[in-house]
Amino acid sequence: MTHSVKSLRDKLLKKWKRYDFHREWLAGTLLFPQRLTLPKITGRELLHRFSELQVELMRLQADLASLNGVRLIERESHFSTMGRQRLPDAVEFETAEALFRFIGAWRQWQNFTSDVALIGTAFPELKPWLEQIIALIDANHGIWPLLLKVCRYFIAHPRPMVYLRQLDIVGIDSKFIESHKKILRILFDQLLAQETIDMNFTTLNSYGFEQRFGLLYEKPLVRFRLLDPLLSKEFGGLSDITTPVEEFSKLNLILDNVVITENKVNFLAFPVLRNSLIIFGLGYGVQRLKQVPWLKDVQIYYWGDIDTNGLAILSQLRVYFPHAQSLLMDEATLLQCREWWGEEPENNVHPAGELAWLHDQELELYKNLKSHAWQPRLRLEQERIPFHLLEQALAERNLK
Repeated sequence: MTHSVKSLRDKLLKKWKRYDFHREWLAGTLLFPQRLTLPKITGRELLHRFSELQVELMRLQADLASLNGVRLIERESHFSTMGRQRLPDAVEFETAEALFRFIGAWRQWQNFTSDVALIGTAFPELKPWLEQIIALIDANHGIWPLLLKVCRYFIAHPRPMVYLRQLDIVGIDSKFIESHKKILRILFDQLLAQETIDMNFTTLNSYGFEQRFGLLYEKPLVRFRLLDPLLSKEFGGLSDITTPVEEFSKLNLILDNVVITENKVNFLAFPVLRNSLIIFGLGYGVQRLKQVPWLKDVQIYYWGDIDTNGLAILSQLRVYFPHAQSLLMDEATLLQCREWWGEEPENNVHPAGELAWLHDQELELYKNLKSHAWQPRLRLEQERIPFHLLEQALAERNLK
């Protein structure tokens, strides 16, 4: 039915869900009484559906009559076939309360307007901007006092250079800020002085929030093992070391080779090599190493799985270090180890058709894996390669 309380409510709810009322109110154009025009009834409809329309309109009149602040507006119309008829023309809502109670949103409306008042009182300069974050105002109802408290703290203490855990904000714990970085980042961008924001960090992942607003954070770690006992002596006999990338980048050692491997056992069992170390388990996190300048001056060997992702990581590594070589990631090794073949998970196969930084033979191997030249989703995990093949590969490169 086009003339029913349900059809009226559905129409108004569409406006509510689009935040039309919220925008009009913020702009000062939501005026009352508010009138909603009803669909016009044609002479043809009257002629063919007179009895049905009569029941429909009587029910609408009765339903609206029971509601406070809601009035049915009628208008007299003349029809050539039916003569003069007095028909409903619009529904008028006298107040905001009448309108929003009608659609079941009065409480939400009160929450929204009170939150806007709270924000506007705390930071008047935000008022012209609030129209852009209506959905966020609505979604964060109940925590605006806490959000505004955090904002006041950062305005008073820009770029505090402490960990979230160390922020001394009464009534706020670090988990609250951790859970609300998205809305806080939006507010900080509006409220903080531009010179206190590091615009180089635009995302929230990888501690982007902390770096953008001057907080300390857990630095990415590198685990490495010194393969030369003489190098180990420089660390008091330590050989297996985990340190932040920033500190790793400052190592001052006489090194010829760095091996990167993804398997822990291979990392631990890798043979002794003069002036060498091995790095464990970075995966696609190899991008962390781009901030290690001395890697440009040593020979890098990457040893990963022979599958689409292993070769993709190798390609990514060469973006930063074009001189990097692969180790035991060739077709000959793959075919020698046929009995240990496995499969990549179907949802984990790398999507790229080509990888720009692979050498010709590596790229051919990648394409053969993608085209299922030997079997679908072929993978040879590096830990399945017999150890004597590693020793042979090192000897061929004169690494000892």
